[in-house]
Amino acid sequence: MAMFMAHLTHPVEACYVVNEENKKKLKELSSKREELAKKHEIKVITAVYPPLEHEIFYVMEAPSFRNVELYLREMGFALYNKIKIRHVASMEKALDVLQKG
Repeated sequence: MAMFMAHLTHPVEACYVVNEENKKKLKELSSKREELAKKHEIKVITAVYPPLEHEIFYVMEAPSFRNVELYLREMGFALYNKIKIRHVASMEKALDVLQKG
């Protein structure tokens, strides 16, 4: 499967920490994340955020860009985030190839 990185950003007023409507939606939808990942053939490698910066970074494997897009949309992230999805490769694997070459 291909690897993708999703960079999500949102304004302070949309953050689920301060926005009760978004908090409620995210809580409900995130309880289905394993089911949605299976539905869209997503393997989440990691999902991290820098506290107080209103950004989220997902690294995941998926069969296509579209699968990632649908997963993030059904997770509710598109409701309050600007999302950039990029096809990425493993830097660790690239360095291993470099050492062998």
